[in-house]
Amino acid sequence: MDPLLKRVYLALAGLLSLLWLGLVAGLFLGKVPGQALDPSPPMELHPERAISAPGFVLSTYRTTPQDTFEGIATKFQLKVETLRSLNDVNDGGRSNDGTLLIPSKDAIFHVLKPGQGLGDLARAYGIPLREILRVNRMMGDGDLKGGEIIVLPGAPYLSREDPRWVRLAALEVPTGFLKPTTGRFADAFGERIHPVTGKKSFHEGLDLAPGRGARVVAAQKGTVLSAGIRAGFGRLIVLDHGGGLTSWYAHLDEILVKPKQGIARGELIGKVGKSGRTTGPHLHFEIRQDGVPKNPFLFLAR
Repeated sequence: MDPLLKRVYLALAGLLSLLWLGLVAGLFLGKVPGQALDPSPPMELHPERAISAPGFVLSTYRTTPQDTFEGIATKFQLKVETLRSLNDVNDGGRSNDGTLLIPSKDAIFHVLKPGQGLGDLARAYGIPLREILRVNRMMGDGDLKGGEIIVLPGAPYLSREDPRWVRLAALEVPTGFLKPTTGRFADAFGERIHPVTGKKSFHEGLDLAPGRGARVVAAQKGTVLSAGIRAGFGRLIVLDHGGGLTSWYAHLDEILVKPKQGIARGELIGKVGKSGRTTGPHLHFEIRQDGVPKNPFLFLAR
């Protein structure tokens, strides 16, 4: 073999050997048995868990068995109370599902449960309701959605042993109310222009529009308080859930239950219609506490 060609082959063989040794060394040194790799920062944004207060962006961090709240807080330059309040882990425990929501900056948060309102938060945390409304850009409970994350300006951190937290927890509806029918939310709770009169009025429930004849189910276990025709509501079912709590199902096409009948959560009770004072087929759904209409979003299961 030509001496020059032989030197070229030897040089190539040496280069390939060095590359192979480098690859093997990288694999060996990059993964030492029993040593967990350092988790990467959260990259997945969560617009579906967006916060109404401006300036906050949420992302997800996947925890490892070695992680602690203190360590994660240090990693992202946040306070431990910020992480615990945002992730509803005020009991001192760990994250249940291996993921944590990470905010872009510090704050005390509260994840609303079915049955809790903004006024309840103001009383429990000892801060003015107007400040909660201002920071979260809300007018009142009518702006709330299920599982809303509320920013609490200047609020103290409450552990689950704190009496103020215990009082908040007592307001929670344990199982939450089901959405009583399918379809989009056509109208929300609160001030609106009445579709029939054209005048400003207060809408005392939620409207859902799945189409005429769609199934209507009991949002919660209860007893039929009334089932019949009422002025304005058309065909109406009212369920009693105890403790002064009732749910109302109006504008029905059919009523499939009778007064005093016991009803299970999710049981079929009627069909969507357009009876009563309405512009088209939909379900008008209310929840009342001691006769006072409450925002159903405060009670719907997350």
